[in-house]
Parts: sequence; C-alpha cells; structure tokens
Amino acid sequence: MSEPRHATSGWKDGWYVVPYDVLFRDLDAFGHVNNAVYLTFFEWARTRLWFELTGGVNAHDISFIVARAECDFRAQIAMEPIEILVRISELRTTSFDFVYEIRRTNDGELAATGRVVVVLYDWKTKTKVAIGQDLRRRVREFQRE
Repeated sequence: MSEPRHATSGWKDGWYVVPYDVLFRDLDAFGHVNNAVYLTFFEWARTRLWFELTGGVNAHDISFIVARAECDFRAQIAMEPIEILVRISELRTTSFDFVYEIRRTNDGELAATGRVVVVLYDWKTKTKVAIGQDLRRRVREFQRE
C-alpha cells in the first residue's frame, strides 16, 4: 500500500512541501496551534529537506546550528492537515537561510511565514564551517534553480 498523495513530501511551485497532520498535542487551551509549535513545524520541514538534500538519516547528519528564527503569524491553525513549505534562500560564507510558508491543506490559506538562519557547523571541532562549492551546487540542483 502506498502513502496517500497528501502524505508525500516533494517539490511544488519552487517549494519543498512537507505534509503534516496537526496533532492534539500541538494545540493550546484555546484549541489552536500554540505559537511556539510553529518553530517545531519549521524544524520538521527543515530536517526533511536537509535529509533529502544530503542523504542524511539521523541527528548526527545535521551539520548546522540555528542562529536565528522568526515567524509571522497570519491565520490560526486547528487540528487539521497542513503543508509546511520550505526552501533554502540565501547562501552566505558560513550561514544560509531556510524560508517557510505554512498553509492549511483544505483551503490553501497562508497561516504563517518564517525564516531560520543556520550556520554550517562541525560538531567534532565545534567550529563553523565555510559553505563549499559542492553544497552550493547540490542546493541549486536540488531546488532546480
């Protein structure tokens, strides 16, 4: 049996789209997704994209640290299916941006936008690392730029 179409991650209109069904635990006492959970949604999509880009499979394969995270809230989300859209935007010397949209699956309404700045990082030496030409090329190819 294959996954339903809505449960499969992939590219759509220049975004890497990660489907997610909002869980009861994501909600606050008011019955909508708590504002702090949006950053967890970003993390989930960022990890899926990174693993797809690099072939990683576990936490040790994530070779960056988060330096900054921001989120703009547009609409409430309840316990419903959503799509978390992510792509890499600006690649600098040692850091780059993941940008996001969260959309409600049923009506396509934009619920949030965001940006997370990450720094490429070597966990063994505990130092930042320059973004090499190979990673830049893989990002361009992966995002079909």
